Amino acid sequence: MAWGGCACDGSVSSRRRRPTNRLPDPHLLVRRPDGKTTIPRPPPQEQDQARGEQQRRRALPPHPGFVRGLCFRCGAKEEDAEGGAPRVAPCPPHRGLSFLGGVKDGGAEGGVVGEIQDQEGPAVPASATTSIPRASDLETLLRARKLNLILDLDHTLLNSTEIRELSPTEQSNGFTRHTRDDARTGLFRLDVCLLTKLRPFVRGFLEQASAMFEMYVYTLGGQEYARAVVKQLDPDGVYFGARIVSSEESTRRDMKNLDVFPGAEAVAVVILDDSDHVWPDHQENLILMNRYLYFASSCRQFGYDVNSLAELRRDEREHDGSLAAMLEVLKRVHQGFFDSVLDGSCSDVREVMKAVRREVLRGCTAAFSRVIPLEDFAGDHPMWKLTERLGAVCAANADATVTHVVAKDPGTEKARWARDNKFLVNPSWIMAASFRWCRPNEQEFPVTRGR
Repeated sequence: MAWGGCACDGSVSSRRRRPTNRLPDPHLLVRRPDGKTTIPRPPPQEQDQARGEQQRRRALPPHPGFVRGLCFRCGAKEEDAEGGAPRVAPCPPHRGLSFLGGVKDGGAEGGVVGEIQDQEGPAVPASATTSIPRASDLETLLRARKLNLILDLDHTLLNSTEIRELSPTEQSNGFTRHTRDDARTGLFRLDVCLLTKLRPFVRGFLEQASAMFEMYVYTLGGQEYARAVVKQLDPDGVYFGARIVSSEESTRRDMKNLDVFPGAEAVAVVILDDSDHVWPDHQENLILMNRYLYFASSCRQFGYDVNSLAELRRDEREHDGSLAAMLEVLKRVHQGFFDSVLDGSCSDVREVMKAVRREVLRGCTAAFSRVIPLEDFAGDHPMWKLTERLGAVCAANADATVTHVVAKDPGTEKARWARDNKFLVNPSWIMAASFRWCRPNEQEFPVTRGR
């Protein structure tokens, strides 16, 4: 019986094979001492290797795991039989395909799989004629052990400013219309009126992330700007290719949606963006980045009355800055997804992201002081909800179970109570945990007057 075009490993056909009269290849024949000819056996070492390979194939589960009803190794459909066992044939061997998908003779793009065979109909092409390249189908992604990663540009991977908006301090620090490109610091002049600063570690981030994800750029900026910026991020086109979506291609000019990516499935998409409100339909796919505000114009844009990094002649650090921290998060999400596919517990990256996020503050119990207005219902406040999403327990009152008091004023009763043997932190501690997906050092978030 055929199952979606897959033949069972080691199965015996129900039809008898007809005898063949074909002679063996004469080049393989050798003459024995008795004058007869025969085909030599392979050396013992090769026989052992062949037997080992047969045993390995028999030991492998017929289908290691399913995502959206498809085996991630061969693409066969999952059909429930009596007792809940999947009625599908084992995966066929694939040239260049190792267990859990290391593709050697092809990649996620233009590689092993160009179409999916539907059991109920004709083959479905893996690409379509559209201005945006079609996302690799789920089968191809999983064979390559990859997911989709959608990246925002401005304030996520870089920061741009018009030269006329440079502050006097920035100009005195050398940022002018005469500023030259500096590949070492990631500073570029895109045209006569625009400066762009790449976020530290962005190239290392893209290089390592590309091994785990098929990556896209999605910006609400214009197409010409988007392509000029991506040229600085990916000069050889090895990370994004033509997978660049700007405001011209977006289905809405002020919002982002996965419907702009032909073939993309939300179960395998991770989004990295500094703005959550532009993704109303895909909050569960989103990892929110803290904004990269290198220039003063961006600080003013978001209402921050602080000196910019360019004014301070400072920058994020390469080895432990925002992108370095986010790369570690993506590694955990990627590993968690494929682990969950193997053990059959989950086949949706959104559920994996929830689980990884809940580990951030697991074991912590937080009480709030002067953070949530008294007239508000505490459980509906964004800070309360965020703290719970990070895995902590929120308490309305300070009691023995509380480990952290989150306060804005060190003089409140709860804050004074926390000084003895609890952690007293300001609300930025919660925000730092949400941006870096790890428990921050409490000593770096003291509660001071006037906060």
